[in-house]
Amino acid sequence: MTAEAVLRLCTDPVLPFSPLDIALDVQNKLKDDPLQTTELLAAAAILRDNSTFLQSETMRPANDPKERDPAHVRMLNDVLQGLERSFLIPAPPAGLYRNLLYGLNTQSSRFSILKDAQEVKRYRPVNQTLSLVSTAITSAQRLIQSGLELFESDPDDSSH
Repeated sequence: MTAEAVLRLCTDPVLPFSPLDIALDVQNKLKDDPLQTTELLAAAAILRDNSTFLQSETMRPANDPKERDPAHVRMLNDVLQGLERSFLIPAPPAGLYRNLLYGLNTQSSRFSILKDAQEVKRYRPVNQTLSLVSTAITSAQRLIQSGLELFESDPDDSSH
């Protein structure tokens, strides 16, 4: 399975990441979280909407050899690569992943860092932890939005 994943990363023109899956995961993690806020839910909804559009309108043509533009593929891969990085945090609590999207417990769909902040209260105050999650979602949303704006313009036209 690892060899197949490495082979896809090396041979597929577009990185095999799904921005929509990431956005839906973010929404699911927030859905029933007692710490979620209206602002977090709104940011997650914007991320989902923009990810849906990026995936359908930009990724589909990039994967079609007849429509593939090398400049767009490169820009798209840069956006996809940066998307996952948006969810990395510095100095996570002991026992938690640096990537906010990764959970330690498959029984809980919450962000592990929010659960830790609420239950353990040893790392950061809840409001600082919420700020980390908000910053990650907003960063991902801005990255997807900038990717959409890149694809609205012609990469060969230097006037944009």
